[in-house]
Amino acid sequence: MRILFIANGFLPMHWAGVETYTAAIAGELTRKGHIVRVLCGGKWQDGQNHWNGYIDDVYKDIPVRRINLNWQKSLDPQKHLYNNPVVADFLDQYLKEIKPDLVHITSCETLSASVMEVVKKNNIPLVLSITDFWFLCPQINLLRSDGENCNGITVPWDCLQCTARGSKVYRLSQKVLPEKGVEALLTKLSEIPTITRQRGFRGMMGDMADRKQFMRHVFSIPNVRLVASKFARDIHIENGFDDPIQLHPYGHDLSWLENYQGKVHSTAINVGFIGQITPSKGVHILLEAARHLVETLGEKVNFLIYGDIDKHPEYASRLESMSDGLGNVQFCGIYPREMSATVFSRMDVLVVPSLWYDFPLIIHEAFATKTPVIATNLGGMAEAVSHEVNGLLFERGNVDDLVCQIRQIVDEPGLIQKLQAGIPSVKSIHEDASELEKIYLELSERQAKSIV
Repeated sequence: MRILFIANGFLPMHWAGVETYTAAIAGELTRKGHIVRVLCGGKWQDGQNHWNGYIDDVYKDIPVRRINLNWQKSLDPQKHLYNNPVVADFLDQYLKEIKPDLVHITSCETLSASVMEVVKKNNIPLVLSITDFWFLCPQINLLRSDGENCNGITVPWDCLQCTARGSKVYRLSQKVLPEKGVEALLTKLSEIPTITRQRGFRGMMGDMADRKQFMRHVFSIPNVRLVASKFARDIHIENGFDDPIQLHPYGHDLSWLENYQGKVHSTAINVGFIGQITPSKGVHILLEAARHLVETLGEKVNFLIYGDIDKHPEYASRLESMSDGLGNVQFCGIYPREMSATVFSRMDVLVVPSLWYDFPLIIHEAFATKTPVIATNLGGMAEAVSHEVNGLLFERGNVDDLVCQIRQIVDEPGLIQKLQAGIPSVKSIHEDASELEKIYLELSERQAKSIV
């Protein structure tokens, strides 16, 4: 089959869970003999124009086309984040050029959801993997600007108030207008692109009623919708996204596991973090716990932080300040996937302190090396980690609770071994690809019958 994957980004330029999964499944399908291509976002904030062309390259035998968009230069930045006619026009021509038998979207956050309308217009079967909460939330992660979790059941003003809370116009209008007046003013302004594309409004204000309507519409387009987390499926259904959603746990490329020789002996417990260095991932919660623990445990525990520390400089500066004087905290940067065996060999336990309803792949990669996980008792994390079975859970954002769980690992002899025994087997990328092949084949056969 000729298969086109559409993703928000792709390796090696972009490194996160969705990109890693897309590369793994695309690679496995290529090895199975399918003709696979990837279309994704490239540079996102660079360039003099909104559209800055595309770059073709090849990643491990997979042709990749990266579209360079400067979202800030769009005539209607907020709308084009979810409904971009420029990308839609390009994709329409691209589909006619490569003639795929099927399109699989793992994320269209950068290219916008308008790509789904284009695929439907060209009468091509479409599979959608739901990898976050972007269809429900302009912030993507259902994490409100006040730091609290959101259930997604909102009216347009709730979403606009959330995204606009940090803007000057919101703060100033609050000083001179009653609440209903603030709502009326900002709602009206958010519908005028000549205003919302100006600095101070851009990225903070947009027509949330239009977004909600459009996202609900496009969600009904795919022939098949897949999601790895039962929690994520349920919350979409609760929000009225009641088109069928299949539970489809991620498969994992564990080729690196061949080089895994077990844990490197250490006199200290090595606690690791692997992921995006962003506030929503809760790295600051882990560092605060590290500061508490160093006072009582000293050299008995080390903290290894893996991720791109330069991606969010302001947050990185905060983390570096928090770690001042903590000799047991190391910022280890990012690593090529081939080095995963080495990284996990140094790690006795992985901590996933996310503040949102995360369902990260890294938990299962840790499990593949029998590494127990301490995670936030929230969303997909609490689905994967069973407390005192294959890991430990702590209350969201609760530093004292996280300290307690890490202390338990250090102080209780045999606990790590007990948790290792409870770790389940990990689904391979080969199994995942075989399952997807069946889905693709069914859609292809259905498409052929419809044409006849």
